[in-house]
Amino acid sequence: MSHLEERMETDLNYIRDWVWNIGEDVENALRDAKKTLILRDPEMAYDIILGDHPINRASRRCDRLCHRFIARYLPGAGALREMASTIRINVILERIGDYAVTISREALQLKKPLPEKFAVRIDEAADNAIEILSESRQAFRDGNAEHAIALMTAAKRLDARMDAVYDDLFEKDEELNRGSRMVIFAVLTVLKRIGDQSKNICDQTVFAVRGIAKLPKVYRILFLDQKGSGMGQLAAAIGRHNFEDTVEFTVGTPGGSEGVSEELGTFLSEAGLADEGLETEWLEGLEHDFSDYTVIISLNGPYSDYVERVPFHTSALNWELAQGDDMTARYRDLRNRITDLVQLLAGQEAIQD
Repeated sequence: MSHLEERMETDLNYIRDWVWNIGEDVENALRDAKKTLILRDPEMAYDIILGDHPINRASRRCDRLCHRFIARYLPGAGALREMASTIRINVILERIGDYAVTISREALQLKKPLPEKFAVRIDEAADNAIEILSESRQAFRDGNAEHAIALMTAAKRLDARMDAVYDDLFEKDEELNRGSRMVIFAVLTVLKRIGDQSKNICDQTVFAVRGIAKLPKVYRILFLDQKGSGMGQLAAAIGRHNFEDTVEFTVGTPGGSEGVSEELGTFLSEAGLADEGLETEWLEGLEHDFSDYTVIISLNGPYSDYVERVPFHTSALNWELAQGDDMTARYRDLRNRITDLVQLLAGQEAIQD
């Protein structure tokens, strides 16, 4: 290794340590901010608020270090991608530090302790958000793109679980006054943003390691149908045949799993559609499973007959299909509707591909 390469590696490690330490300070601020919601200690809250200034200064210095590294060494693709990702992650961490300040300021507005059911759930959500942030930082430091991709799913699950807390928040509750309600709402919003920002760190990890700017999004669509209809299975077969890299299609019917009928199997074969994996399932009572879907589509009656509550981040549609026994007409109807929906979700590129 030449002297220049040694200097470059030394400076690179210095920057890695610097951004890691910023992340440590941010995580510590979040943990302390979580405590202020329970303790309602003004001294602790103001220490967190004022302690954000050193984090901001460290962030500005990190930005200068990264730009100076690029100007000095004109690094190759790998190191250049790492510097570009480090600059973006530095901004993300500085924003998350601001979230700790927001939680502390909100805690100062509390006149009395939070109701226990909300205190416990916020505490759990905060621990989960901080854990995801910590692991996303570690994935970047280790250059572990696989772990980063897995963490993106964990961040989405955090988002879905917190939707249930929002539902409880706006129910009538004598223990909850308007001020406390607004504090809880603000804190939940911040915790969701921490999960989103952790996902952004994971995106930057994948970019730094693999050179992929952003992983293509895979949408999830659930077809709801009555047992014996076969239209959900036909819709899933059309979708999987044409858009398997863009959308994950699932079928749900009340009353348990269902195999493919002989008539439908014959039609699928003649239409050139694969019939593997078209058995249906039903997720009755498991609302968190519905939260994983981008769109829920009822093919037989209103979706409210199947799902009591549509999750916050999920959209629901009722499709009235062509009537009669003409399977070909229904196939064309479904194919056109699915193609239009995929284009709406993923753009024209998904249709062309």
